[in-house]
Amino acid sequence: MFRWCSTLSLLAALLVLPLAAHSDDNSNTLSQLRADLSQGQLGVLLQRQDIVPLPASTIKPWVQAQPIDRFAITGFNESDSRFAARVRLHFPDGAISFLRLEGAPANPYTLTDWYDYSSGMRLTALLEEGRWLQSEAGKAFLEALGESQNQARVANLAQGRPAALKLWLTQCLGKPCERIAVEHQLESEQPMVWLLRRAIASGGMDQYRQQHDALLTALGDDPYLWWLEGQYALEYQQCAWLASPLREAWLRHQEVLVLADVALQCTLNHTPEKTAFGTALTRQLPVATIMDSVTAFFAAHNRSVPENWRRWGQTSLPLIPPSDQE
Repeated sequence: MFRWCSTLSLLAALLVLPLAAHSDDNSNTLSQLRADLSQGQLGVLLQRQDIVPLPASTIKPWVQAQPIDRFAITGFNESDSRFAARVRLHFPDGAISFLRLEGAPANPYTLTDWYDYSSGMRLTALLEEGRWLQSEAGKAFLEALGESQNQARVANLAQGRPAALKLWLTQCLGKPCERIAVEHQLESEQPMVWLLRRAIASGGMDQYRQQHDALLTALGDDPYLWWLEGQYALEYQQCAWLASPLREAWLRHQEVLVLADVALQCTLNHTPEKTAFGTALTRQLPVATIMDSVTAFFAAHNRSVPENWRRWGQTSLPLIPPSDQE
């Protein structure tokens, strides 16, 4: 995946504080959920579910081993008998995951469903495969999944079962086996980040819009969803049709500097001569910082900084008053 560590990226890493969990009332369930997420491990959440008898061998490949760096609860609803939460997770390596959690409020609360928007993995889907997972065939699949050496064997042992295939994909996201796992996924109407990525990679505008709209409906206008789209646009050279939406998204979320970063990169990639977005960024960032990012971008692509940007940087810099000692 294309990565460019700009001055703007580094500044964003320094300025963006850990996200506070969403809170609109004094819900005991919300407080418990926040406390669980603050422990920094997804396994804590899985211990709250009591409807799927998941063996340890199933849980291990499902849950990301790396700790949670920070989180945001971006939506929460609760009644006397049910609650639902929308969660965004940030991991130390820069990866982001979106979850929908459903459960029953109590002390402690219990989870009755879990949907991972990255891969499409749903907790209740595993419940339907519970008997198979406990069978010899299911145990063989889990064993092969854990080894992850022979991907053809994993595909064969999954037997076309959607939940098993999603479990495989969940384990492989961001790894070399992802490409093979993706090829074996079945069609689904649920919004998934990997389908969004595939649409951007292929240049399928209609597929992109379908997944984009579905994810916006499910996750809201989340700036980090836009940030992900910007990463994919850069990786697959699709900034021609995503640079403008990214700039508009940043105008709605000017506090998210990583979104400004990817929007600037995409703009430089698509319209390298235009400086208007640089001017917009001066609302939040010094001109010198923006120019450092512009210079780093073109250097990473072995290109000189366009003259328009050079002039912009010079004319936009504030005048330095003469020293009294001169």
